[in-house]
Amino acid sequence: MEKFDLIIIGAGTAGCLAAYSAAKNGLNKIALIDRKRKEQIGKKICGDGIGTKHLTFLQEIGFPINESNIITNSIKTAHIISPDYEKNYTLPVEGQLTIINRHKFGQILLNETLNEGVKLFDKTSFREVEVKNNVAKAKFLEKGNEILNLEAPLLVDASGINSKIREGSSFFDESAELKDDEQYYCYREINHIENPPEHYVDSAIFEFSYNLTKGGYKWFFSRGNNEFNIGAGVPKAWIDEVSPKLVYQNDMSSRFDQPKVMDAGGGFVPTRHPIPSHVKDNIVLIGDAGLIVNPLHGGGLSPSLASGYMIGKIAANLIPNEALSENDLWIFNKKIHERYGLRYSILDLYRILLQNISDNELNHALKEEYLPLGSIFYAREYDILMKLSRKLGEVWKDIPNERFSALPKFIENVHDVTNRYPESPEELSDWATEYNDIYSKYQSLISIRN
Repeated sequence: MEKFDLIIIGAGTAGCLAAYSAAKNGLNKIALIDRKRKEQIGKKICGDGIGTKHLTFLQEIGFPINESNIITNSIKTAHIISPDYEKNYTLPVEGQLTIINRHKFGQILLNETLNEGVKLFDKTSFREVEVKNNVAKAKFLEKGNEILNLEAPLLVDASGINSKIREGSSFFDESAELKDDEQYYCYREINHIENPPEHYVDSAIFEFSYNLTKGGYKWFFSRGNNEFNIGAGVPKAWIDEVSPKLVYQNDMSSRFDQPKVMDAGGGFVPTRHPIPSHVKDNIVLIGDAGLIVNPLHGGGLSPSLASGYMIGKIAANLIPNEALSENDLWIFNKKIHERYGLRYSILDLYRILLQNISDNELNHALKEEYLPLGSIFYAREYDILMKLSRKLGEVWKDIPNERFSALPKFIENVHDVTNRYPESPEELSDWATEYNDIYSKYQSLISIRN
């Protein structure tokens, strides 16, 4: 049994930031575990977009992030397209959004983290953990067949959407489970396209169609130099009937003349309201493992950076004092809730709406501008989102369509509950029941699927 101050499962964005910030703040025995070999860490199927302010933050804390090594393009405009293609919300986002080389980005995060003295165990898979006498004792399978036992006062799970600790253990209850309609299966390709249509260049384009994606979405992200990240996402609940790869092939790649495929693949993305708690005694969930993602589109790079950096600092403060109970770690819940939980909890109601609205209804809502998706997408501050939602609520309450007319009440319910987030674990159970019931009731009320 090898002893560490901190064990982190997953060397992706969240895991590296957790290890890096913990090391920078004084911890010197940190184990970073990843199932991939070192050279493959950072290679991931995603949209590759990140806000420029987050890259600036990484530069400020010591990561050599710049245009020459990871940035492939700076996005100038975002487009939200209606199912019938007659409505195009165009938003200027220049200076706010960039497309990155995801693999190079991950390698820079990893190498700078290892330079701080963090020990990497690559090609190592998590098997199980128990907490005993205020210590997390974890078992791993190293390089395919060797048992590795590690222990530390704190274990941070940054393993991604398929977290075994969140879903496959007794630590977290059903309120942390990811349902089939709360995750998308996405397929995407990186293509080189000669002579692309002008509005695709330097743009991030989102298209919605219930007929094609069953409440999912399609995207076209310009990577510069005539390269594009193009893909489609479909709720997992529909994948036996609808294939995102076929949506891509039939509706998307066919728009271009002989696109040259540079990379292709698929994977699952979480899209749901934040789970009620990310902490238990001696254990914390961060990034995608903690389902800290934007519910509308599953974007998780930014909250992975933030949640990793937060827990690293918290760990460096608490571990020397042997203060790692659920109560001690509750400060992480509070910080994540304030930064992401309040806003993401509201956005998840919009996600449920978009998963349960026909193309004709959505075309009408976008054309008449009582569902301004562009403004909702880019309402990055909670107060701005609430102000916009309440303004829209005055319009929705008179619409003879329960999907819209009922929404203001549910938004206010979520606002009320989330602004009463528990001060301690003892208050969590009743609060979590009230919180999750709001989404279940709205889903049941407006469900389009029999």
